[in-house]
Amino acid sequence: MDMGEQWAKLIPINHSLSIKNLAGIEQSKPEGMEFKYLLLERDSIVIGAIYLQHLTIIPSHFDGTQIDKPGLRWLKKSIQSQFSDVLICGNLFRIHFPGFYFVNPSDDVLVFEILLQYLNSNKEHKKYCGILVKDSPHRFADYGKFKPYHDDVTMEINIQSGWQSMLDYKNCLSKKYRQRYAKITNSKTPLTLKELSLNEIKENANQLEKLYLNVTLKQSLRIGLISKHYFYEMKRALADNFKVFGYYYNDALIAFSSQIFYPNQTMEIHFIGIDYTYNETYNLYFNILFDGLDSAIQTKSKRLELGRTARIAKASVGAKPVEVFNYLYLRTGIPAMTFSFFNTWFLKKIGEDWKSRHPFK
Repeated sequence: MDMGEQWAKLIPINHSLSIKNLAGIEQSKPEGMEFKYLLLERDSIVIGAIYLQHLTIIPSHFDGTQIDKPGLRWLKKSIQSQFSDVLICGNLFRIHFPGFYFVNPSDDVLVFEILLQYLNSNKEHKKYCGILVKDSPHRFADYGKFKPYHDDVTMEINIQSGWQSMLDYKNCLSKKYRQRYAKITNSKTPLTLKELSLNEIKENANQLEKLYLNVTLKQSLRIGLISKHYFYEMKRALADNFKVFGYYYNDALIAFSSQIFYPNQTMEIHFIGIDYTYNETYNLYFNILFDGLDSAIQTKSKRLELGRTARIAKASVGAKPVEVFNYLYLRTGIPAMTFSFFNTWFLKKIGEDWKSRHPFK
């Protein structure tokens, strides 16, 4: 039995590490990323698996971001020189996507020891600045030389049992936010919303990438970029559990939203793209959020996952923060100091304003 067969036999069908769930990102071949698989044995019996993404930091991860400004270019050079190669246990482009699985959950804690052994036994171990254990399914009490990263949250909306349509959601909003909702949704009247087929996603690959980059370039920092093939490969891998909706103005694709549907009745608004020329007039970003919520309600989802960014906007539609459990091992010296500085800077930019948004009555 080859490794692929062993992997498929070991991993539960709906687990994040199933071959189906890994296929989209791997077939799209993002620049600067390689994939590694570890099968773990005890007494010649496979007891678990670890999935790693080896990311090499490249200039396009910084170009056009706020960190590319003159006053912060020293930080950019430091990150590029000291963080050139990172190991990620998990999937950089997905949320709640743990990168390890053990048949016996009590063995989960072994992930830290095994990853350090792998790092130190690798012939090129000196080029790695560290390892990120991303999106752990639970909090660990013991994590060895790793450190917990507590500052990561994702924004989620719990779908109330009484919401049968967006009218029910609207009626739960305070007067101020109800008026705001009406204004935003009315503004998209000139637009046409269309679900794209697999072939249409392929045909629009260049425009989807352009719109995606418009959004990504606004981020203070991005580590890793998807390729233009990503949406096609995700649709090919996940079929009806992955959807792409295009927003058209006079037959021109000016925005899109991708959605993932999970077996646990969770829907995720995945990557989006916007032509900001039209954003203010048609409130594209907020309409993407509201249309995503509508999809979640119509599909009887119990939770809508909105991701880590733009917390003020997401809190304004009713999302609440949910802590994500991450663990980080960094080489001592400049990598650790640079990360500490950057993390403080990043959290300061996020601010606390989003915590004051309370749209419901």
